[in-house]
Amino acid sequence: MPSPRQPRARGADGTAADDAAALPLPARGALVPLPEFGPFDSLTDVAHGLYIEGFSARAVVACRTGRALAVAGGDVVSARYFRYIEAIALQELGRHADAVTAGEALLAELGDDVEPMWRAKALALVAEASTRVGDARAIGDVAEAYWLLGAVPARTYGHLSASMAVGLALRSLNLLEEADAVLRSISGGGGPGIDVLVAQERALLAAYWGTSLILIGRADDAAARFVDSASTARRMIALAAADDDPAMVARGEVIEAFALMQLGSGDTVRLAAARVRDAATRFTTRPELVETHLLRLVLARQAADEHRWAEAREGLEDLVVDADAAGREVWAASARWALAQVHQEEVGPHPALEPLLTLARVALERVWSEREGRFAALHDRHQLRELTAETERISRVLVQDPLTRLGNRRLIDMTAERHADYPWAVFVDVDSFKAINDTYSHGVGDAVLRAVGGIVRSQARETDLVARFGGDEFLVLLAGGGDAAAAFAERVQRGVAAHDWSAVAAGLEVTVSIGVGPTDGAPGDRWAAADAALLEAKRAGRNRVVAAG
Repeated sequence: MPSPRQPRARGADGTAADDAAALPLPARGALVPLPEFGPFDSLTDVAHGLYIEGFSARAVVACRTGRALAVAGGDVVSARYFRYIEAIALQELGRHADAVTAGEALLAELGDDVEPMWRAKALALVAEASTRVGDARAIGDVAEAYWLLGAVPARTYGHLSASMAVGLALRSLNLLEEADAVLRSISGGGGPGIDVLVAQERALLAAYWGTSLILIGRADDAAARFVDSASTARRMIALAAADDDPAMVARGEVIEAFALMQLGSGDTVRLAAARVRDAATRFTTRPELVETHLLRLVLARQAADEHRWAEAREGLEDLVVDADAAGREVWAASARWALAQVHQEEVGPHPALEPLLTLARVALERVWSEREGRFAALHDRHQLRELTAETERISRVLVQDPLTRLGNRRLIDMTAERHADYPWAVFVDVDSFKAINDTYSHGVGDAVLRAVGGIVRSQARETDLVARFGGDEFLVLLAGGGDAAAAFAERVQRGVAAHDWSAVAAGLEVTVSIGVGPTDGAPGDRWAAADAALLEAKRAGRNRVVAAG
């Protein structure tokens, strides 16, 4: 099934997707407001609607056309969406190598300076497609994507979209526990239509999980997964009905019927078959959809139970072809397994059949056992990232002032011998700071220090070192020359004077005294010249800049 790896705030229903033969254009002269996602966002909705309903080949064409328009129009966001939808549509068509290429192109376009949501989505896409072509990079990509989810704000569209992509990539690696946890973590950010898609993916994940367990001979363990699939499908049906989406109601009924069939026999199978036949009249049972796979498995089971062997074989053989074309190994294996059972029930046991089934089961068990190695690799990467993050955090704490988030005295001491990198120093001192504390409170004093620190940092360059020297003093080591240091000091002095201090406390006024000097003094006293200039500024009446010499 074309899964909502690219959920949008405005999904397309089945009828709209079927009729989307051309890109919609506004009437001549109409004023069209620019949508939140970019001026070409409505065209990405058309492409995504085609993909969701199984028209993946048409979605690829629509994406390539739309992307050319978006690039020409300077709509970077929509161009990204087109590239992403093209990649997942290629994946749905079984063109996994092409999907990897498209995903890598998206990563190259993103570069390094991009929000984590987009990088997580692109990495998850490449990981899923890489798994299909046997590329060992998949576990590394999905581990990074999984880690990036923590940097995307919860209950936002970005978190929802990235979580869906990461969850499906984890599923492709058979890391089903992690995939289920990611999908369950999704809450808010999309609206009713997106809630339907999330429930759909969770229901299908549970059905996939249960079917995998049956194929490796763990039917007892599979039962709990089918119960989960059925109950989640019921939620999907309710959400789709509330959203007035009859096609998704029908698809939810198919998933539920398949899960119930796996939990029963006899009358349960006949009831499941009746439900999927009715549901098939309310959505297009395209061969690309997983729900169509499930429908065929249910109908084949009933046909076999009623000894309609030819009908059962025909449905299962079609399913094998469709599932293989889409690269869905579990559903293809399930169809082959059912086909073997049909042959056995029709003509009786055959000496070659049991060894063949045993061989197939051993192969599936080997694939399943790879989960442990992948889980260990994913866990190791998470631990390494957590260790790296903790090391970075501790390093920051050691050299960071907790109040202002600037550097601290330890950071200054670490750079004391690197005076050649910082030839000029600037001392900034808050005038009459003790009086501020005594008059307004220490809380106001802390707010003043944070604000002054922010002003100092805002006027410095990335190459400059900014630190709280202690108390109400700040020290800035500058990489530029004397004129640049003096100009920086003047900007800070004016910035503090112009700041709206009444927002901190009524009647509050704050000024600073600043000293500027070279750092070519004796070791251990590199900023003595700037310190002396600061003392001179304070003696001269404060609220001024004095440069050494």
